Amino acid sequence: MTVISRGVKIQCGGREYELKIPEGISARVIETNHVEKAKDPRKTIKDALDHPVGSLPIEKIIKPGQKVCIISDDNTRFTPVEMILQELLPRLEGAGIAKEDIVIVMALGSHRYMTKEEMVKKVGRFVFDHYRVINSEFHDQAKLVAVGKSSLGTPIRVIKDAMEADVRIGLGTIAPHGCMGWSGGAKILYPGITSEDIVSEFHAMQGFADGILFGMDECPIRLAVEEWTEKIGLHYIVNVVLTAEMELYRAVAGHYVKAHRTGVEYAKEVCGSELSEKPNVIFVSSYPLETDWWQCGKALYGSAAVIEEGGMILVMAPCTEGIGPHKDVNQYVAMEEGEKELKAKMDAGETGEELLTMAVGVSTGKINKYSKVAVISDGVNKEEMEAGGYLWYSEKDMQKAFDEAIAKYPDPKVLVITTGGETVPYLKCT
Repeated sequence: MTVISRGVKIQCGGREYELKIPEGISARVIETNHVEKAKDPRKTIKDALDHPVGSLPIEKIIKPGQKVCIISDDNTRFTPVEMILQELLPRLEGAGIAKEDIVIVMALGSHRYMTKEEMVKKVGRFVFDHYRVINSEFHDQAKLVAVGKSSLGTPIRVIKDAMEADVRIGLGTIAPHGCMGWSGGAKILYPGITSEDIVSEFHAMQGFADGILFGMDECPIRLAVEEWTEKIGLHYIVNVVLTAEMELYRAVAGHYVKAHRTGVEYAKEVCGSELSEKPNVIFVSSYPLETDWWQCGKALYGSAAVIEEGGMILVMAPCTEGIGPHKDVNQYVAMEEGEKELKAKMDAGETGEELLTMAVGVSTGKINKYSKVAVISDGVNKEEMEAGGYLWYSEKDMQKAFDEAIAKYPDPKVLVITTGGETVPYLKCT
């Protein structure tokens, strides 16, 4: 590695810090690649809708009088949903779909319910006032309908409003994902708007997976999800790829698999970064992920894929909403035989919140088996992080944490990732 910088700007929860790299330390700094943003974002989305991948245009798929469900990602993502709807909704209505026959569902997965204000910000005031916009549901069985069974025999339940529609359209962003390789595509439906037991089973597969799935092209979990989605029916997607500054770079529309794969290639142009050797100290900011540890912790996956065994990962994460909706996740991170206990729960047919939280905890806990992890955050406390076997530092002690990490190695090879929530580091093939 070569020295790139002595002082590195780190974003954390709207604040900027400077990480100082001592003279003589071998270090490299990577971030999402600075691609040129779309000159005309509306036109970029329009062009994607005009030239869908692997599909007819949406106007030729729908029929007058049909009901349409638009499934949008939630406020943990930066998808420009309002702008997409400005291009999409006139096409639907122009093809004979009435406003009252369109429902927009916020795909929460297992995330908390979005507030009215958050939904207005996501879809725009006009759309919120003139269309039905609702949160998905994964607790209340009365609002869900069974549409079959998973390969493990678990009933697949989806929010009724989506299944009552004749056509389902998914909106989202394609970015690295710890369970499915890349977000976007079929994920918006499955597990985006499914019940808690299916969300938990989805994450359980991550707990059993070998290696790091973050940024994997043909991720086995994604392939399974796409097979299930074929049975449920996702008729069209509009996915975007964003720049490092969270502005529109590219858009794709069409078939939920074919268009998605085209979008993944665009996403690699933004997110991929090649390394020539493994670092033994990685400092990673979770930016742009900020809300809670459930989200910010995803920044560990890319680092874990390239860290030298016995190395140390320091993740700086604002966690503005604390641990997040799954409070016990770190208890499962620290389990000695987590995969064995997870399998026992699966064999017993257990699903729900505990399985979901355990699955993610077990998956994340594997990182602790071959590297040490320190969390730098004022949004979570020492006790919460030590429960997962992590070291903890306040944000004011960021430099201290880094200095103590590099002091552990006679020849520290440092990698700094400034946008860990979006960057996929990978080792050069030799």
